[in-house]
Amino acid sequence: LVRPANMIWPATLVFASMYTTLHGNAKETQDKLRFFVIAFSCIFVWQFVPQYMFTWLTSMALLCLAAPANATIKKLGSGYHGVGILNFSLDWNAIGQSGPLFTPWFASVNFYVGVFLGAWIIAPLLYFNNVFEAKKFPFTSTHPFDKNGHRYNQTAVIDPTTGSLNITAYEQIGPVYLSVTFAAGYFWSFIGLTAALSHVVLFYGDEIWTRFKASRSEEKEDIHTKMMRVYPEIPNLWHGIIFVSMLIISIILGYITEANLPWWGLLLAVALACIMVLPIGVIQAISNNQVGLNVITEMICGYVLPGRPIANVYFKCYGYMAMNQCLLLVSDLKLGHYMKIPPRSMFISQLWGTTVGCFVNFWVLKMIIVSKRPFLDGTLRDPTGQWTGYASQIFNTASIVWGLIGPARTFGADSLYRPLLWGFLIGIFAPFPFYLLHRKYPKSQFNLVNVPLICFGLSILPGAYTNFIIMGFITSFLSQYYGIRYNYVLSAALDSGTQIVTMVIFFCLNGVNKVPFPEWWGNNRESQ
Repeated sequence: LVRPANMIWPATLVFASMYTTLHGNAKETQDKLRFFVIAFSCIFVWQFVPQYMFTWLTSMALLCLAAPANATIKKLGSGYHGVGILNFSLDWNAIGQSGPLFTPWFASVNFYVGVFLGAWIIAPLLYFNNVFEAKKFPFTSTHPFDKNGHRYNQTAVIDPTTGSLNITAYEQIGPVYLSVTFAAGYFWSFIGLTAALSHVVLFYGDEIWTRFKASRSEEKEDIHTKMMRVYPEIPNLWHGIIFVSMLIISIILGYITEANLPWWGLLLAVALACIMVLPIGVIQAISNNQVGLNVITEMICGYVLPGRPIANVYFKCYGYMAMNQCLLLVSDLKLGHYMKIPPRSMFISQLWGTTVGCFVNFWVLKMIIVSKRPFLDGTLRDPTGQWTGYASQIFNTASIVWGLIGPARTFGADSLYRPLLWGFLIGIFAPFPFYLLHRKYPKSQFNLVNVPLICFGLSILPGAYTNFIIMGFITSFLSQYYGIRYNYVLSAALDSGTQIVTMVIFFCLNGVNKVPFPEWWGNNRESQ
C-alpha cells in the first residue's frame, strides 16, 4: 500500500504540496506560496460570513425558499432534513468535505453518481411509494422507532442489571423500525462491502499476488522507492511491541469496564480488521474514499454476542478503528515516502502525535459536549449545521439494531428488513460486468467504474447533510480544467484557513465565550 506508484493516496499530495510550498526553494515555490497566502487570507475572512454572521449561506435551499411551508418540498430541497435538490452552499466546511480539489476525477464521478442516484432518485421513490412503511417515520432520521412511528423506548427493553435485552419487554414493545433512508443505507453498505472484495480481486488481484511472491529486491521500483532505500526500515519488533501491549490492555479493559467484551471477541474484531485492511486500503489509496467496516463488525458481533449493546459498540470500535488507524498510519508513511522522511522518524512522530492526541482530543471533546450539548442531543438545531449529534445517534441506533435486539431479530425470517441481506450476495457479483467489459474493450475505461465507490455515494443518507452535493460536484468538475497547477495548494489553503476560523469562532465567539452574532433573517431559526 505504500511503495507501489499507483497507490497514490490523494490526500497526502495536499500535505506534500503544502510542505513543499512553505519550506521549498524560494525561487521554485514563490508563486505557489503567494497563491497560498492569498487563498488562505480570503477563506479566513470569508468563513466568518457563513459560519457566524450569515449562516443561511451554509445551506441555501431554493425549493424551500419558494415554498417554505410545504412538507414535501422540505423533504426534497432541505440540506438538513431532505435530499438537497437545488440546495447550494457557500461554506467550505460543506463543500470541501468530499475533498473535491484533490480526489481523482474518476473517483468523484463514481461517488457523485451514487449520491445523485441515492439521494435524488431512489430515496424519494422509496419514501413516496411507502417502501418499508416509510411514511410512518421521518424521511432522513437516524433514530430508531416503534411500529406506531414513535421513538423506540430503548431503555424499557434493556435489563438494568445485566445491560442486555429484556425479552419480556421487547415482546411487548415490538421490533425496531428505521427510516427508509437508514434502511436503504444498510443495503448499499452491504453491497459496497462485498463489492470491495470482488473489485480488488478482479482488478488488482494479479498485482497483489505478484508482489506477495516477489522478494523486495525484485520489486519494480519508482524513483521515490529508490530514493527511500538509503533509510533503514522500521523494525517489526517496534510494531510487535506496540501491538501486543495494546492488545493486552484492551483485553483487560474488556473485563474491568462495562464493555462486557470477552477476549475472543476482541481477537475476532482485530482479525476482521486485518483481513479487510488490504482490499479497503487499495480502494482508499487510489480514490481517497474508504469503504466503511462498521456494518459488518456490528453484524458479526450481533450474531456472536447477541443482546449486548455496549459490547457491540466496543467490537465495532476495535474492528473498524483498528483498520482505520492502520490506514492512517499507511497514509502517513506514504507522505514520508513522497517527502523523503526516514520511516523511523515518521513512526516516532506518529507515536508522539497519538499519545498527545489522546489527552488533547479528550479535553476538546469534553469542552464541546459542555458548550454544545443542546445541539448534540437534538434539543436545538445549530443553524450552521456544524454541530449535530448525527454520528453519536447513529452509534446509538446501531447499538440497538445490531447489539441489543440483534440481527437475528432485526433481519430475521419474519422481519420487514430481511430482503436487505441480499445486498451481500449482489455485491459479490456487481463488479463482474464491468470487469468483463474491461477485458473485452480495454480502451473503453470500464475499469474506472468502481462499484464500492458508487455504493459509498448511495449510502450517504441519513448520516450526512446533503448541502454539499451540488457545489461539491461543481468544484470537483472545475478543478479538472482550471488551475490544475494550484489544485493541491488551493485545497491546503482552503482547508487550513477554514479549520482555523472554526477554532477562532468556537473559542472566542459562539462556543466557549457564547458571544453570538445579533439575530437577523440570515441566521435565525426560521431562515434555516
